[in-house]
Amino acid sequence: MATVSWVVFKHHKKSDGTYNPKIRISHNRTSSYISTPIYTDMVRFKKKSASGTITLEKIKEELDDIVKEYRHIINDNQEIIQECETSKDIVLMIERRKKRKDIDFIEFARQHIQMTPNAGTRTVKTTGINALCHFLKYKNGNDKLSIKDLTSKLLREYEGWLRKERLITVRQNRTAKQEYRTIRKPALNDTGVHSYMGVIQSVFNAALLHFNDYEKGDIIITNDPFKVYTIPPVLEAKKRAVDVDIIRKIYNYSPINKRKRTTTFTRDIYILSFLLAGMNAIDMLDCQMVNGRIEYERQKTKDRRKDKAFISVCIHPLALPIIEKYRDPSGNCLFDFYKRYSNIRNLTKGIHRGMRSLCEEIGIDYIQFYSARHSFATIARNECDISKDDISLCLNHSAGKTITDTYIKRDFSRIDKVISKVADYVFGESLSSTSSINNDL
Repeated sequence: MATVSWVVFKHHKKSDGTYNPKIRISHNRTSSYISTPIYTDMVRFKKKSASGTITLEKIKEELDDIVKEYRHIINDNQEIIQECETSKDIVLMIERRKKRKDIDFIEFARQHIQMTPNAGTRTVKTTGINALCHFLKYKNGNDKLSIKDLTSKLLREYEGWLRKERLITVRQNRTAKQEYRTIRKPALNDTGVHSYMGVIQSVFNAALLHFNDYEKGDIIITNDPFKVYTIPPVLEAKKRAVDVDIIRKIYNYSPINKRKRTTTFTRDIYILSFLLAGMNAIDMLDCQMVNGRIEYERQKTKDRRKDKAFISVCIHPLALPIIEKYRDPSGNCLFDFYKRYSNIRNLTKGIHRGMRSLCEEIGIDYIQFYSARHSFATIARNECDISKDDISLCLNHSAGKTITDTYIKRDFSRIDKVISKVADYVFGESLSSTSSINNDL
């Protein structure tokens, strides 16, 4: 049976003449000690005694209150106490329960995000937590949130805030001084709310695994708002694929102003993405050319797949001039994009600006860079009659795998045939003077 008491040791005397009383936990003939926030010189020691007595009644009452608190924790967790072999185990259990009062959800979220290996996931989660912080500042004047205060009621209030047009204050990154500006954010629909709430739920689930010991039944975080609050379902995504004529217009784009390097750069990597079976811009930063093929691990899913989302894609003749144009002369990377943009965030911003300028110059409504990937898949299926399995291979998707798939070695040459057939369909005239890859499907 565990016992709790307070004690003051003579040898714990500080240089200023005060003593720090300790809480003693005894269990199975072992003793451990927990420091208190109390320091006092009102202590009397009997002759030859190692421990003393507090002479001020007020301090005695404070220590007795701490003892009562710890006894209450022990009494409420008898099943866990029975699993504790030593007093040290009980001390750890008490400290974990005391910590619950001080778990700051935002602080934990920041630490959790830093440990997330995927850069894209880190960006998404950072955006989601930043949005929650803006709401907390709007509601409470600060961005602190105790995890016990993360309730279904708070989430419903947050959802209502996200669904309204709102003003937020952000820091300017372009200046050395910490300057701020106010921006207007549009109201979110179900899909937007789903994304933001999904980030909170993901971080909250990580907190449950971090603080709770489910094997021992040592539960620190007892609340779960997502058992009451339901995240809105995702709306059916608007198809991002564009018509073949638009792909051709982008391919044939010639800059009106040669100084618009960002627009030309965006056109080039858009076509490159299309010709590489919908390759994402982030993957172009870290791909390699091996035996005349582009090889990479897809950043978005490599941490969730046993094969690291590896893919090998042929270089179509129309893609080769673009590759050579942006090839890194130092050989550090395949492309010199890292010299143009310091990180993926800046690359994404540059592509966004370039796409707006490109669409304006060729006279079409704005389309996203990601439409190259969607368009490749749509044209392959609807115009070239490619099977969904082969399109899935091209897009490096893992969904729908069966036991049989684990026995079959992936044949990346199937991707080459799909690329060849799609390129022939879209850029047939441009290929008249180049040799094409065998497209016999």
